[in-house]
Amino acid sequence: MHRLPPLPSLPAPPPRTPFPVIAVVAPAVGAVVVSLVTGSLFVLVFAALSPIIAIATSLDARRAARRHRRDEAARFDRDCASWLARVPELHAAERARADAEHPPARVLAAAAAPPDPASPVRIGTAAAPSGTLPEAAEPPGDGPEHARLRELVTSARLHPALPVLIDPGRVAVLGRGVVAESVARALELHPGCAVLRSRAAIAPDETPIAEIVIESATRARLRTPDGVERSIRPEGLSRRERDRAHARRARPGARLPESVPWSALAAAAAAEGRPIAPGAIGVAASGEAALDLLGESPHALIGGTTGSGKSELLRTLALSWAVGATPQARSILLVDFKGGSAFAELAGLPHVVGLITDLDARAAGRALRSLRAELRRRESLLLEHRARDIRELAEGVLARLLVLVDEYAALVEAFPELQPLFADLAARGRSLGIHLVLCTQRPAGVVRDAVAANCGIRVAFRLTSPSDAAGLLAETPPSPDAPPGRAVISVAGRVDTVQVATIDERDAMAVAARWAAAPRADRPWLPPLPSALTTSELTTLPASGLGATHTAEPHATSSPFAPSIDGPDAPLTVPFGMLDDPDRQRRALAAWSPRRDGSLLVAGAHGSGVELALAALAEGALEHGARVEVLPATLADALGAIGELRDALDTAASHRAGAPSTPVVVIAPALDALVAEAGDAALDLLDALDALIRRVRRDGGGLVASAESVLRARSGIVGRFDSILLLRVTSLDDHRAAGGDPTDFDPDAAPGRGRWQGAEVQVARARGPLPTPRRPLVEPWRPAAGECVAVVSRQPSRTARALAGFGWRTSLDPAALDARDATEPHAQRAASAPAAGATPRPGADIAAPRAVVADAETWQANWAALARVRRDGTIVLVDASASEARAVLGPSMRIPLRGDDPEEIVVLAAGETPKRARWSGPASEDRPERRRSG
Repeated sequence: MHRLPPLPSLPAPPPRTPFPVIAVVAPAVGAVVVSLVTGSLFVLVFAALSPIIAIATSLDARRAARRHRRDEAARFDRDCASWLARVPELHAAERARADAEHPPARVLAAAAAPPDPASPVRIGTAAAPSGTLPEAAEPPGDGPEHARLRELVTSARLHPALPVLIDPGRVAVLGRGVVAESVARALELHPGCAVLRSRAAIAPDETPIAEIVIESATRARLRTPDGVERSIRPEGLSRRERDRAHARRARPGARLPESVPWSALAAAAAAEGRPIAPGAIGVAASGEAALDLLGESPHALIGGTTGSGKSELLRTLALSWAVGATPQARSILLVDFKGGSAFAELAGLPHVVGLITDLDARAAGRALRSLRAELRRRESLLLEHRARDIRELAEGVLARLLVLVDEYAALVEAFPELQPLFADLAARGRSLGIHLVLCTQRPAGVVRDAVAANCGIRVAFRLTSPSDAAGLLAETPPSPDAPPGRAVISVAGRVDTVQVATIDERDAMAVAARWAAAPRADRPWLPPLPSALTTSELTTLPASGLGATHTAEPHATSSPFAPSIDGPDAPLTVPFGMLDDPDRQRRALAAWSPRRDGSLLVAGAHGSGVELALAALAEGALEHGARVEVLPATLADALGAIGELRDALDTAASHRAGAPSTPVVVIAPALDALVAEAGDAALDLLDALDALIRRVRRDGGGLVASAESVLRARSGIVGRFDSILLLRVTSLDDHRAAGGDPTDFDPDAAPGRGRWQGAEVQVARARGPLPTPRRPLVEPWRPAAGECVAVVSRQPSRTARALAGFGWRTSLDPAALDARDATEPHAQRAASAPAAGATPRPGADIAAPRAVVADAETWQANWAALARVRRDGTIVLVDASASEARAVLGPSMRIPLRGDDPEEIVVLAAGETPKRARWSGPASEDRPERRRSG
């Protein structure tokens, strides 16, 4: 009997007792008759017994009714208790029937054969409607007995723990801990289930049939795609139960060989008249073993100790991937961070698009960054062809890419920024046709959950500890004494022990020869930048797009060399090199815009290509309509050229009257050396340069300077520049001080190779050298005839002899300045004297210039004569130092620096500004005047 009996009957009401009319009337009538017969009135007393009898009869009836109700209530309680006692028994029987029809995971694990892949999957138990209720179980009425019956029905209607079943398919088990792992093990044992262990593993186009969210050891939430959610008690398996199940289901008597050549796999496939599987790696007890990357799981995770056979599996997998398809259909990227020898035999395969090793970290980083661009390219192709998956594309449009990584731990340690990239590849690789096979010694703690969750294929070789095995797969890995190449493979709950096949050079050569005539696979990145480049090669490059967000406002207060918002409508843009843009799989034009990028500092050591960069920038500026001015290398000439150029620009602006101006690019080679040479006058130099650049910016021009070392340069230099072209510098500290990433430092970089706005750049070689520096105009100077000049020289005698050779009258005594020399106005003496350079009459020595030559100390001792000369005469500084000049002329006097020419002097006439000049006399009149060149 599988159903409960009818509900207990309600308590019966007590029988109704009628009023005893006869018992009341009979005594009264009898007493009257007796009294009439006997004539005795005393007999009438018996008539009074009638009410007494009536009352006694009514009291007895009530007592009987109360006893009846007590008996019925006791009977009803007994019946309800007996009925309720039957509920657990029948629920248990119902649960037993359900368990027999849908056994729990531990019973399935104990079976010798796996369940039918199409059979429902039991994931636990939950409260559910019971089938044990009798018909018409709902009693009508509102009394307490009816409420009691409804309680009985409620207790029987809901079974506390019936099996919860779902259809086979992809099931997400969300949560951590022992319970989640045991539930996942139970599901993986069902051949029709694929288990996802995180939300990241759920592809957007593949919604799982159910999600199991583990909350505690006895509670979980089951969600289905229709939005229904219910609470269940999850069921799982221990590792021992799971391992025993795999052992029972293994084919009796099956033994694996200790080694298998790859040629044996090819021969077996040929004998069966089929091609070798794309992921064939060896043999299992049931036959050929393969990693089906094109099927239910596109990625694989491999773990094992050194020498266990991991690298051999990767080589075998690469060869079986390439043997059955053209390079245009299947390509391979090899990543070997164990030195580069693991894939030596495979380098000749036309399917191989690249071999990345840790021997060239810079090239490895560049190639791996290009994978991001490869993702975007594949997405664009799918969008262009209106396809959601690579399987919807025609053959040859897009090749599948197999990425084999040997020693993934070393890869992400060298490039930690690649962790998000591999997580992205793992999440989107299925639809884009990118397959990852990651190999490492200890996957636990190295492979992030976002990557591991998408690696549905797990391969375990020999492992050093049980914790390593637990982090890779739930099955027991091969024993420590297993032969090399022995592995356990787990895919969607199916576990196999395999022996990995080995390849040799002849196998690889045979596959390469088979596809020798086929076009090679397209590389997912461009080759590195050339080490030599000409400016003519820049004309076909697209704009880089770097610096597009630069505006004038951020620079307005940060630097005196910052770009101005008042430039021309078409700002000057100067190309100078080729940018490497691996993130977009392209090369772009490296260009400097004064308005966008501000002042530019080219930082680089000797031989790094600084001169190359300055020449390329100068040539680019000239070709784009700018005017180029190169500052001299000496301090005096540089200061003179800066002041002269500023005055010339102001004069030109005043005569231009609103006409379009020509941008001026000022180039200051070795600015750090120039500032170091200036010493205490460095601020004067920088202030003069600031004023010039502010003037140049108004016309859309800018400043380009170079420095050998940013670290050793004065802080006032680097802070004045808004952008840096960083070439090879002498040290990592210098590279870091210039804003470079330490990982980009290359002490062996070719000349012209550097970093520009975060990207690698190769500076182009200009067709000619840097333009000749602008030399300031230094005019010859000769005093008026008869004028007396105070000359300050550290070697008075030598200077006096030189002036005598020019035809001067000289004296070494400041007292020789007579009253007329000190008081006669300079203009009057000049008017009465013959013109400078005129040949004096014989005997007219009074018309020759007079020079009083003394050192600074002597002039200070003769302060009265010095004061008269400073007020009314002319002072000439020959070779006096700056301190000596200030001692003679006063500490507040701004004195221009002299050049290297021994004939150069500084002249200070009364009421005028000191200026640079050179002697003019008989010894120098035959030579052309020294003027600026360039």
